[in-house]
Amino acid sequence: MSVKHRRAAAAAIAVGTGLAMCLGLAAPASANTPASGHKHYVDCAAVHSGDGSQGSPWNSLGQANSQKYGPGDQLLFKRGATCVGTLAPTGSGSAAQPFVISDYGHQGGRAVIDGAGAPSAVWLYNEQHIKLKNLGITNAANPATQRRGVLVQLNDFGTGSGYALQNLYVHDVLGGDLKGPNGSQGIAFTVTGSSVPTKFDGVKILGNTLDHIDRQGIVATLSTWSSRPEVGPTKDTNWLPSTHIVVEDNALTDIGGDGIVMNTTDAAAVERNTVAGFNKRSAGYNAGIWDFNTNNSLFEYNDVSGGETHRDGMAYDVDQGNIGTTFQYNYSHDNAGGFFLLCNNGPGIIRDAVVRYNFSQNDSFRGVENCAGAVESAQFSNNTIYVGDGVGQTVVNENTTSLRNVQFDRNIVYKTGSGVANFNLKSGGYTFNDNILTGLLNPPANHVQAPGNGMQPQSGATAGFPAVTAFAYATRGPNANFASLAGPVNLSRYFGAGSYVTAAQSWYMPRHG
Repeated sequence: MSVKHRRAAAAAIAVGTGLAMCLGLAAPASANTPASGHKHYVDCAAVHSGDGSQGSPWNSLGQANSQKYGPGDQLLFKRGATCVGTLAPTGSGSAAQPFVISDYGHQGGRAVIDGAGAPSAVWLYNEQHIKLKNLGITNAANPATQRRGVLVQLNDFGTGSGYALQNLYVHDVLGGDLKGPNGSQGIAFTVTGSSVPTKFDGVKILGNTLDHIDRQGIVATLSTWSSRPEVGPTKDTNWLPSTHIVVEDNALTDIGGDGIVMNTTDAAAVERNTVAGFNKRSAGYNAGIWDFNTNNSLFEYNDVSGGETHRDGMAYDVDQGNIGTTFQYNYSHDNAGGFFLLCNNGPGIIRDAVVRYNFSQNDSFRGVENCAGAVESAQFSNNTIYVGDGVGQTVVNENTTSLRNVQFDRNIVYKTGSGVANFNLKSGGYTFNDNILTGLLNPPANHVQAPGNGMQPQSGATAGFPAVTAFAYATRGPNANFASLAGPVNLSRYFGAGSYVTAAQSWYMPRHG
C-alpha cells in the first residue's frame, strides 16, 4: 500500500484520523522495490538530496517514507542530525531478516526524529518483523494535543509478528491529558479495525529511556478486540489478546500520567524497569505500572518511585478484568499515593491475583488500596511494608463494603517514628494470617500473629526495614535458601546504611522444593 493510500485508509479508523497529517512531506511511493539487504542512508542536515547511498544520502523524511522496504533492508539516520516530521516507512521484514531502522556515523549525539507536533513522530502501520533502535525521538511542538512518540499500529491486519524497540531515547512528547485509543503516549502499540481479528505476537520493548512524557509512558496494547464479560458487560465477546510481549530494562522519568500499562495481553512480562516520577501533571488517575483486561501478566524486579497526588499515585495496580496477574520481587518507595491498588471499578472481575515478595519503603497514604468493586480472589503474601519516620499510611484501605476475597499472609508491616499506620477494613473479606505487624495503631482483630519476633531491626539500623524481601529484590535471587546464615547479611548497598537480614528471618523466604 502506498503512502498516499495508507493516509486515506488511516483517516477512517478509530485511532488518529489526524495521523495522515504526519505524511505531509512524503513523495509518491516508488514503484521499485529493492533487493533484500539494501542499506538506505538519511542525513537531514545535508544540503542536497541524494540517492540514499552513504556517500549521497537522502535528506528528508519524505524520501525515506517513499521507499518500499523488504526483508534485510536497513534505513539508517545520521547521528547528530535531526529530521523533522513523521517517519512512516512502508514495508516489512521477515522472521529471518527483519527490516532495521537505526543510525549510522561516528558523530556525537543521536540521530533524532522530531515529530514537531504531528500525531506521531514514528508511525509503523500494518508492518511486521521490524527493529527500531538507537534513535532519539521527540514530539514537543503544539503541546497538549494528542500525539505519540512511537506508534506501532495494526488495522484489520491479522497477526503481526516480530517487533523490537530498543535503546530509543523518547523525550518531550507533550501530548494532551487523555489516555486510551486516542490518547497520548511515549510508546504505544495499538490494534484497530473490526473486520479482521488482529493482534500482536512477539513484541520486545527493551532498554529504552523515556523522559518528560504526557500522558502515558509505554502502553501495549490498545485494542478494539478487547470485549469480554470479565472486564464489563458486553453484547459481543471479541477478546483477542496480544501475546509474547516483553517490556524489560526501560527507564522512565517525569511521566505526566501512567508509567507502563499492559492491556489486552496474555502472558506479558514486565521486568527490571524503573519508573521515577509519574502522575506529575495529569488531572486523572494514574499508577506507575499496571495491567487492565489481561491474562497471566507477570511483573517482577521493577522499581517505581515518585508517584504524585492521591488520585491513584501508587506504584502498582491490578486493575479491572485481570486474571492470574502476578507482581513479585518489585520495589516501591516514596510514592505519595502508596504501594498497591486492587481496582475493580465496575461489574468486571479481579481473579487469582498474586502479590508476593515485594518491598514497599516509605510509601504514604495507603499500602493496599481497594476500588469500589468486588475482588473475586487475590493473595498478598511475603511482602514487606516499611513505614518510616514522618510517614503515615492506611496499610489496607477499603472505601466500601463490596465483597472481597483477599488473603493477607506472612507479610511484614513495620511502622517507626512519627506518623500513624493503621487499617480501614469494611468488607470483612480480608483474612490475616502469620504476619508480623509492628507499631500499628489498630491491627486487624482477626489477625493471627506469626511465631517469634526475629524481625526486629539490627542495632544501629537507620534506613529500611531488614526484610528478606529486600534481599531477594537486591540480589535478583528469588529462590535462595538462607536458613544456614551464621550472621546478618548487609543490605546497605541496596536499601541504606544499617539494613540487614538475619538467619531468624529465613522462614520468610521461598525455597526450592
